[in-house]
Amino acid sequence: MTYFNKNMPSGVFNWRGANKWLLMVLLISSNQLIAKDINLATAINLMLKESPSLKIFELRKRSLDGAQYTAGLNPEIEMGFEAENFLGSKPYTAFDQSELTLSVSSVIELGGKKDARKNFVSTKYVLLDAQKKVKSLDLISELTDSFIDALATQERIKLAEESVRLSKDIYESVKRKAEAGAISDVEVKRSFASLKHAQITLQAERSKFERQSVNLSLYWFEKEPQFNRLSGELYDFGMVKDIDLLYEDLEKSKLIQVLTIKQRLAESRLEVVQAESKADVNWSFGVRRFDESNDAALTAGLSIPLFKRKRNKGNLMEVEAEIDASRSEHQIALLELYGQVNEFYSLRKSAIEKFNVLENEIIPALTHALELTKEAYLDGRYGYLEYSAARADLIQSKKSLN
Repeated sequence: MTYFNKNMPSGVFNWRGANKWLLMVLLISSNQLIAKDINLATAINLMLKESPSLKIFELRKRSLDGAQYTAGLNPEIEMGFEAENFLGSKPYTAFDQSELTLSVSSVIELGGKKDARKNFVSTKYVLLDAQKKVKSLDLISELTDSFIDALATQERIKLAEESVRLSKDIYESVKRKAEAGAISDVEVKRSFASLKHAQITLQAERSKFERQSVNLSLYWFEKEPQFNRLSGELYDFGMVKDIDLLYEDLEKSKLIQVLTIKQRLAESRLEVVQAESKADVNWSFGVRRFDESNDAALTAGLSIPLFKRKRNKGNLMEVEAEIDASRSEHQIALLELYGQVNEFYSLRKSAIEKFNVLENEIIPALTHALELTKEAYLDGRYGYLEYSAARADLIQSKKSLN
């Protein structure tokens, strides 16, 4: 788009038209820069998609892919070469009396060793998937806590803004009375100091929210937040099941599933060790050449290691102990979870009761008290201390909601 006026001399730029175009661009840009809100669900989805702590499980899966490939391999086949009766004393000074043997050998696995190895690695896949889900839940819990803390700070910013507004109202009222000669300048200075304290608190809350916003965006690997406001209901407590039903759900929790799979993994390893207790058959087959007669003959052999089960007894004892330890960890984790659920359930109940009393009884009463105190102060029936104390009580009670 060119901004030239046809009535102007050639080559003269129409700055007025250009300014209009520039203003339009700036307006469009400002609309694009309008701050975005972000809610908890969006934050969780971003974290699950971009968190490096979860991507590492893909690398571990690739490692298991290699282990699964190795577990499915058959025993290797070896080629051997053997020379006998050469480079000795007469008549074996050269290779005239030598015997040369070329052979291949391998192992026949018995006891289902290959299937046991593959089952062991397959259980590791299941465990890795469960561990990823537990890690995801841990991150979701951490992110939720951080989000709620930041959301609380956002509410405290509103409260701090209200505190500044009330402090300004008090300051203006005190200043008018001082100008009328009804009170001394001492109360003006005290109300001014109170206003400054309120402004400092507001700035501190805003700075804290900026830090919390950065910490939130780091969960999805962004150094600079692409939002400036959180969307959510801080005081929406939702519905919670009866505590007995929560206890029943513990058996289905991801943590308990991980412990159960760990026990299955130990049992799968026991199957591998038990299979290894059964001796394999070593076989060989080859051709032997006799230089003295220039003849050849086939060779074959079988060998079985003795006392294999006895030599493997220590490994069996080790794995059986791991299975018992896994069962104990399962029971301990259940007990700890029962205790945590009971504690959190009680704390939540107390917090809701406290909130209801503050929201429905204390804060409305203090709001009305502040209005009455302001009227009494303006009429000269109350002093500055009563007016300031009524404001402080209301602000403190609202802070208690967070």
